[in-house]
Amino acid sequence: MRTYPKATFEFIVREQYRNMKEVLDLHPQVVDNARAAIERTGLKVVMESIRGGTDGSKLSFMGLPCPNLFTGMQGIHSKHEHVSIQDMHKAVEMLVHLAMVWEEKKLILLIKEQLIKQ
Repeated sequence: MRTYPKATFEFIVREQYRNMKEVLDLHPQVVDNARAAIERTGLKVVMESIRGGTDGSKLSFMGLPCPNLFTGMQGIHSKHEHVSIQDMHKAVEMLVHLAMVWEEKKLILLIKEQLIKQ
């Protein structure tokens, strides 16, 4: 600015994607259940941050807490992006386990409620 004292600039910040961790921290059971489903699938749970925006980020801030779950993709967002059929099968297996985990936890809560009423 010293070299060009009459120069001006405008800086506008627009929110695009927020960190879904804010929402997921309020609903730890969502991540806990995902971890359980991944473990039941026989895979190692790997927790890591991702860059950029995701549908999960948008949905989380719309009231539906959504962690990103693996799909087995390789070379993401490159001309070499791909996924193997074996990884897709594992992803489906994990989703089936995830539905089972949620249902089992729901059943446990119902049983506890019934025991409290007795």
